[in-house]
Amino acid sequence: MIGKTLYFYISMRFLKVLVAMVLGLGFLIVTVDFIEQLRKSANVEDVSLWSLYTIALLRAPTFIEKAFPFACLFAAMITLTQLNLKMELVVARAAGVSASHFLLPISISAALVGVFVATVYNPFAIKAFERSEDLSAAVIYKKPTSNSQPSTRGYWIKQQDDNGGSSIINAQIARKGGRLLDNVSVIRFDKDWQIIERLDAKQAIHRNGSWLLNEVTKTDNAGKNTNVGSMNLQTRLTEDELLGISAKPDGISFWKLRETAKRVEKSGTNGRPYMVQFHSLTALPLFLLAMVIIAATVCLKFVRFGQVGRMILGGILFGFVLYTITSLITALGSNGVVTPALAAWAPGLVATLFGMSVLLHQEDG
Repeated sequence: MIGKTLYFYISMRFLKVLVAMVLGLGFLIVTVDFIEQLRKSANVEDVSLWSLYTIALLRAPTFIEKAFPFACLFAAMITLTQLNLKMELVVARAAGVSASHFLLPISISAALVGVFVATVYNPFAIKAFERSEDLSAAVIYKKPTSNSQPSTRGYWIKQQDDNGGSSIINAQIARKGGRLLDNVSVIRFDKDWQIIERLDAKQAIHRNGSWLLNEVTKTDNAGKNTNVGSMNLQTRLTEDELLGISAKPDGISFWKLRETAKRVEKSGTNGRPYMVQFHSLTALPLFLLAMVIIAATVCLKFVRFGQVGRMILGGILFGFVLYTITSLITALGSNGVVTPALAAWAPGLVATLFGMSVLLHQEDG
């Protein structure tokens, strides 16, 4: 049985490597995203570098969260390899400590990290990302985009109008569950799909069954532009429908996913992706545990055969294969082919059982 001192020693070694990897990954993500923010703000005047760097900092936690399984895999591989190179695991084996015993500290630490990421880090990362969206709207997208300034826009919606026609709404940023849009363009059609007018606004706010458009430029069929301070555009869209259209599952806090899924289902939109995300976060401790076991299957053989390079490469490839399969099963769960719970729990459970079988074979032959 592993002693308390050895238990905490191995746990701290793993956690230190994991923290170092997360910090290094965070620095890389912030640097790359900062360059992207510089590109977006190239044509915007009076933008401070600190504001752009703050946006990159606030966006980074969301991207880091998606990389935690790989960070856990690499941290476990590095920890076990270092223990092997220093012959510490050889001494532990000679003292009668089995592989399952000295993997216990890393496994428990990884599972606790998974609980922390799902329940604490995930809501924090989403709050930070929402703050970055608010800052982007105030700094980068502070002026409405004119017809002669094409840009990349990520939010599209079609709505039916009371006159029998329809409107196509397009915005660069959607916030507050789709109820607040920035840099909005609205193209209005009659019932015969003939264009009536185009509306360009700095902001659109959904309230009381209508869109309140601010700082509007109206363009008619003849190409004549008219500046309007603000105007109302009637809509039949409800807040739940906007939430289902604009809110991505990975943009909803762990604690709000089930409620959001129910609201989206009531509006007639597919709510399964939100439940898949909920179960994926719930199953994250098991998934990180699977990554540790995968690392052990390829790193412990170094003691006996000295094939560290090939074994580590095999672990990395196996981790990427598992991640790809997980993404595929998640997509199946989101589309109703399998249940959300099965889509979230199956990859981690299968990988854990497979890894334990390989470990037992390596230990007992």
